[in-house]
Amino acid sequence: MIKDVPYFPFYAANIMSSRSFRLMSLKERGLLITMMMECWINGSVPSDFADMAKILGLTVDDVKFAFTNRQLTFFHTEEGQLISKELEGYRQNYLDMREKQRLGGLKGAKNKKDKNARLPKGQPQGEPEGSLSQINSNSFNSNQLLKKEVMNEEVKAWIRDYESAPEAISYSKASRG
Repeated sequence: MIKDVPYFPFYAANIMSSRSFRLMSLKERGLLITMMMECWINGSVPSDFADMAKILGLTVDDVKFAFTNRQLTFFHTEEGQLISKELEGYRQNYLDMREKQRLGGLKGAKNKKDKNARLPKGQPQGEPEGSLSQINSNSFNSNQLLKKEVMNEEVKAWIRDYESAPEAISYSKASRG
């Protein structure tokens, strides 16, 4: 089961662009936001003032004083409950995203399992091919690894010319090398 997300998006530009919100008193705004939080957690808030007050932890008089038709622009009534279409849309988008992530995870796990199933497992069967003798790096020096035919006369002549060049000699002296 997917845990409920503990937050909801509260877009200031959307709220502030609403004339209903801008016309609200501070108490009306506070009640609206409290109602929205209740709707996010439990999906709705009772439309009956006595029940709403109990649920929100307020007095009936406070709810009656702060509640106006301006708050109703953010909710619709269904079977005695006030529900925020906007918050339900955010919740559905969140649940859709989580479902896509879950399905993507399942697909990734299946792909990994299929890939691993194609890899060889266990001990190799049959006889090995080729030589089984190992090369010990201490048994030869690095010059033995070079092919002798590389050192032909043309290369040797170039090396001699390079090493006898005045620049190479002065560099060698300067670098003490």
